[in-house]
Amino acid sequence: GVCVASPSSQTKAGRDILAVHPDSPGSLGIAISEAVEEAVSDPSGKTKYALGSVLNHVMLHQTIIGLETKKQLAIFGEKKIDQIIACAGGGSNFAGLSFPFLHLMSKNFSAPRSAPKPASVTTKSESFNASFVAIMLLQP
Repeated sequence: GVCVASPSSQTKAGRDILAVHPDSPGSLGIAISEAVEEAVSDPSGKTKYALGSVLNHVMLHQTIIGLETKKQLAIFGEKKIDQIIACAGGGSNFAGLSFPFLHLMSKNFSAPRSAPKPASVTTKSESFNASFVAIMLLQP
């Protein structure tokens, strides 16, 4: 197979984005739009689309990230977790890292819905959803 960067000129969704924003860095939403378009427009009907983020089953298996983090912290003797910082673009990585630590939380919990875009991410339109960083404060 061939891996094609998104947005691409191979789909209507990609062409529409590139027509308005030729320097678009892409986003999860654009990539999903292109993947779904490819799946539903395949005349053979053999192309399938499997959603891989923001669903409960995905967040569940992503907890391996948090479980591995807990093991590594234990190896280095860390007993108290003050903060967990994770990518919160689609949500599954953030959930995967944070879910294994939820039992440590008191009622003091902060998970911002949005944060300033990183300086390295530039977009020409606010309609593009850049990944952001969310901070979860744990106070056992």
